Amino acid sequence: MAVRVRRRDFLKLLGGVGVVAAVGGMVPPLVRYVVPPVLKGEMPRSQLVWEDCRTPVKASELKPNTNYIFYYPLVDTPNILLKLETPDGRPVRIPEIKVPATMNAALEPPAWLDGSVDQEELKVAERISTSPTFYTYPGGVGKDGNIIAYSAICQHLGCPYPALKYYPPGTPTPPTNPPEVGARGGVMHCLCHGSAYDPARGAIVLTPPTVKPQPYIKLEWDPATDELYAVDVIGPTILGKVCNTCGKTVGPRIPVAEEREPEKPTC
Repeated sequence: MAVRVRRRDFLKLLGGVGVVAAVGGMVPPLVRYVVPPVLKGEMPRSQLVWEDCRTPVKASELKPNTNYIFYYPLVDTPNILLKLETPDGRPVRIPEIKVPATMNAALEPPAWLDGSVDQEELKVAERISTSPTFYTYPGGVGKDGNIIAYSAICQHLGCPYPALKYYPPGTPTPPTNPPEVGARGGVMHCLCHGSAYDPARGAIVLTPPTVKPQPYIKLEWDPATDELYAVDVIGPTILGKVCNTCGKTVGPRIPVAEEREPEKPTC
């Protein structure tokens, strides 16, 4: 026997189906928001050049303890290129270090101002970790192993260069908490909220409020030509990005500027 469905019940049924369909349509975007997709896309291999887009940046020609700015891997993600030397002019060989994904602040001055980073100083990263996840940050490049690069977008709330920048040895930062952390310089410090990082130890957190290290821009150095290439990003996702290649990537050559952002992000 056929079952008759009243018009009112039929409309209720249609409405219920519509709600289920709407909720179902919301689930994938919600999942993507709560659980961001893994890094997708191939990282560009980009040569560092000066702003004329022709002259290669040579590792030996970089000035020590100077903020050099370039964009990588996206055209809107600035980075800081550094060549670390002690206050008396000795290059600081930067070791490989395992950096936790999240951590408490070390609350101590940078470890390398005396000329080196020893194994005990590297173990600080493990002691302040609040995460089971660790990233392996490679050491410095160049003849003396003292050239590194990090994202210039602070991992706290995303303040970019020049709010976040490197303060050379002998140049005190704006007040840090505690003040002795930045009193002798040698740290990356963000003016927005006071976060400070140690550039010689994988940008581990020296002062709060940030709990994440700065993403590391992996560099390659060609000893035959003394030229430099950006080839990868290691560590947490660059703040403000769903993934490190979600956006317009830079080209095969990326301009570098001294103590300012280059006029164009890619050549």
